[in-house]
Amino acid sequence: MAEKKTIVLGDVIESIKRFFSYLRSQFLLIAICAVLGLVLPLIYRALQKPAYAASSTFILEEKSAGGGGLAGIASQVGLDLGNLGGGGSSVFTGDNILDIIKSRMIIEKVLLTPIQGNSGKTLADLYLDFSGLGEKLPVPVSFAIVSDSAVTPAHSVYQDSVLYVMYDQIAKKNVSVDRLNKKGSIFKIITVSQNQVFSKNFAERLLKETTTYYVNVKTSSALANVKRLQARGDSLLRVLNAKSYNAASFQILDPNVAFKSMSVPAEVSSRDKSIVFSIYAEVTKNLEMSRIALVSQTPVIQLLDVPKYPLMDDRYSYAFLGFAGFLAGIVVGVFLCLYLYTDK
Repeated sequence: MAEKKTIVLGDVIESIKRFFSYLRSQFLLIAICAVLGLVLPLIYRALQKPAYAASSTFILEEKSAGGGGLAGIASQVGLDLGNLGGGGSSVFTGDNILDIIKSRMIIEKVLLTPIQGNSGKTLADLYLDFSGLGEKLPVPVSFAIVSDSAVTPAHSVYQDSVLYVMYDQIAKKNVSVDRLNKKGSIFKIITVSQNQVFSKNFAERLLKETTTYYVNVKTSSALANVKRLQARGDSLLRVLNAKSYNAASFQILDPNVAFKSMSVPAEVSSRDKSIVFSIYAEVTKNLEMSRIALVSQTPVIQLLDVPKYPLMDDRYSYAFLGFAGFLAGIVVGVFLCLYLYTDK
């Protein structure tokens, strides 16, 4: 049978006194750890590059299924309004918009936008300058806009490769997108870089490009219907006008009752005109219905906050890092003394 050990309170108190006495004897070790904890974070802070953060906050309005009745009525007259009812699945539903904002297409479009008042220089050129990436490239590259043409010039394979490297770095290190509330529809875009101009412009234009793309995709089906019906309506209007002139030309002011067949062309022309008019009226009604659907389903992105100069440096302050490092150094020193004390 194992012998039970008895713990005496006096022995515990004596052990604690000896340990604190040992700590006092190791004051120099603790002080060295505290000083290192103070100095190392300050050195790290001094070596850190600036980190200017620009944030844009916006509300994404997701349409409800209120347009389903309109889509049903439209289907009865042969129109396909797609997902305008809001009940169908949407590529922008949920967190998919977070991935779209950080997609390669959107980021590269933003990078190729010019900087105001900088002789055609783009955000891509600015990023190459301050990030140091331009110095690492084997061959210098420029994305400056040298012409006033609205058509974007084609890029070489080398330029596309450099753009991809910039996209990969920015998507992973410089841009973050998230919901303010997991169940809400308020989103926040944060761009962090070493350059205030880049951070501010990139955050603003990233939201702008995403909004444009979002609206175009969400309204493409309704807009196609409107254009198709508009073209059909214009064509029928031309035919209707032609029929009106044709019917007028067959009108006989003083018809000879002996030749009743002379009124047949006028009657046929009038009948054709009535048929075309009926079709034109239906197309016009459907056109107005499609226009209403287009307006009601055009998405809305409401801005809440936009970045403004001067941007705040996102790095921790010297005081915070020094104080936190000093406390951490003391804690590390105490634990190191405890480790050495238990080995005795």
